[in-house]
Amino acid sequence: MPNWRVSALRIILVTGLLLCLGIFINSLPAALAFELDYVLALTSGFTLTIGVLLTLSRSAYQLCAHLLMIAIVAAGVAIKLFIPLLPLAQLGSIFVYITPILALLLLSKRTAIFYAALNIIPFLLIVQQVNLSVIPHGERMLVDGDIYIHFLLFFFFNCTVPLAVWRTSLAASRLNLHMASNNELLASQKQIYQRFFQKSFHAIVLVDQQFNIVEANEKARILLGIQTQPLPCNFARVTQDDLSRLLNNGDQHEADLKTFHVGERTIELASREYHSEQLCAWYLNDVSDQHQLQQDLLALDVAHQQAKYFDARTNLPNKTWLTEQLQVHIDRGQPFALLIAENLNKHVLDYLIDGELHKHLYGHINQVAEHDPSLLDQIAYIGAGRLAIIIEPDAPVLEVAQRWHQHLDFWLKLGQHQFHARYAVGIATYPEHGYIPERLLKNAQQACELRGPGDDLAIFDHGTRRQTLARHEMALLLEKALEHDELQIVLQSKHDNTHSVIGYEALARWHSPLLGWVSPGEFVPIAEEFGLVNQLTQRILHKVCHTLQCHPDIHVPIAINVSSRDIACEQFARNTLSIVHSYGLSPRMFEFELTEYSFADDHNQIMEALDKMGFSLSIDDFGIGYSNIARVLASPIKRLKLDRSLVTQITSDQKQQALLLGILTMCDNLGIAALAEGVETQAQLNKLQELGVKEFQGYWFSRPVAVEQVLAHAYDTQAT
Repeated sequence: MPNWRVSALRIILVTGLLLCLGIFINSLPAALAFELDYVLALTSGFTLTIGVLLTLSRSAYQLCAHLLMIAIVAAGVAIKLFIPLLPLAQLGSIFVYITPILALLLLSKRTAIFYAALNIIPFLLIVQQVNLSVIPHGERMLVDGDIYIHFLLFFFFNCTVPLAVWRTSLAASRLNLHMASNNELLASQKQIYQRFFQKSFHAIVLVDQQFNIVEANEKARILLGIQTQPLPCNFARVTQDDLSRLLNNGDQHEADLKTFHVGERTIELASREYHSEQLCAWYLNDVSDQHQLQQDLLALDVAHQQAKYFDARTNLPNKTWLTEQLQVHIDRGQPFALLIAENLNKHVLDYLIDGELHKHLYGHINQVAEHDPSLLDQIAYIGAGRLAIIIEPDAPVLEVAQRWHQHLDFWLKLGQHQFHARYAVGIATYPEHGYIPERLLKNAQQACELRGPGDDLAIFDHGTRRQTLARHEMALLLEKALEHDELQIVLQSKHDNTHSVIGYEALARWHSPLLGWVSPGEFVPIAEEFGLVNQLTQRILHKVCHTLQCHPDIHVPIAINVSSRDIACEQFARNTLSIVHSYGLSPRMFEFELTEYSFADDHNQIMEALDKMGFSLSIDDFGIGYSNIARVLASPIKRLKLDRSLVTQITSDQKQQALLLGILTMCDNLGIAALAEGVETQAQLNKLQELGVKEFQGYWFSRPVAVEQVLAHAYDTQAT
């Protein structure tokens, strides 16, 4: 509340209190002498009321101002009621007439209007000569009562009200001086602002909420091409771009690079400053050169990708692209097939047509695939007249291969010649015929090359003799690899709900000087078949121990896969503990992952021994045919690793969700942790967390990486 209003109210209350107090003291003897109780009540009541209002006027201004208005009306009513002489009683109505003026000074225009309307009542009472007095005519009255009434009105209208008006006019005068001073300051600041605004090194425009340019400095006018445009003008006259995206959904913070176009120029909205809810200053930069450079670099990158992944002769993806796509499919872990289609008339084709007609031929093949909804496969040209086609998982391989074989048998006019395109098709499937792209390609090509006479469609077959020789050869090489320490380990991290690392899984990798990289899916079954699995497990254990010994910064346990052959060895627990202690390590840094086959026989004694030694036990690939869950859960296990088959369709398969919920409920009841393997997407992670899974492992978090990369990531995490 303005101080001047409080001061005006207090002036009225102070003078009113003095007036009431004077009348009370002066009239007291006569009122007592003549036993005029109503006089005592009225004078003392009004004096006390004004005193209370004066006391509360600072803390409860609004209440006191309204009560003052009511007190004035009450005083007027009292005069009308307790003065029997009509001419004198009508002074009460005149006294009430002052309320609109005081209400306007102290409260509001609406309140003043209310009291002005209320004053119609006393006006009508005067006009109609209505006498409301409750004192009978001739009754004893206060001596000099008429003098008190006239003195009340005289003092109130000549002292109280003028003083209040004077205080109000004084406040208005001071306010005018203050506003004049502020206006001068604002004018000065505006001149300074205009000087800096116009001379700024930046192009600046003031924009309202409707994208109207309210003001722009010279640089902005030149940049936007609006030198002759009168302001304000809408941005729609400057650019056809949708500028609403520049507002970043109402976020008033500086956004990332945001651009729009004015003619051939590219303009960047470098930053924004909000000066009010209606006006915002936009700082603009001409980034046409940078934008053109980015476009050129993007075109170069596209050209590079085109050269890297596409065959210029056929305009189809090349072998590099195919190899990467094969690896992507292998990493997904789902079965798929690779077709190699070899042109049986390649020599005739090379003799008859040139490069442009080659593109026409293979373009026709690509169009065939695009127009047949059933052939949604990936096709590439790998050289020497061969096409490679990836058949997606769950597709009927032979049926799709036969359709491709039919589509690849056609006549086509190339130049002046009619050409018969005829292809033989070889098929290799993952994982049966190879675990790496190179092996799949080689086997599919062999299937095509070694097909029977008159047979244009063949599936790769290792052949019993060749397959046996190859497995024996790999077993011998694996045995030497274990002796010469050729195997390496990589670590894949496990995470909790906060994405913190809670452990790692050690995975073996083998690079043979003769075979190259050999997938674990190939050499682990060989190790089990030829009795090398115990040596393999011990070699991995030594590798993990060496890693933990050399890198004490690893504070979470590392898991090792253990086979049923390992568990079947009576000395496994004792030998394992001996190896761990030889490196000065604690068993609590190790976790052994077992499969169902480890529980086929009664190996609980060895498992309990490992548990008592401090090793942690978990079940790997849980969900794939665990036929005796009671026996599994009776073992001293601490964690279930849910197989990726329970995760792949978790976002859409309600049956899979229900099964997973049942497993999680079982784990909660038994106090066993549950970890989901094969988490590859954010959607899978979100759904698993929603269902209650708290531990995760998969490519979404990390691929299996070398120990050095694990440590580097750990150091980076600690540094941040």
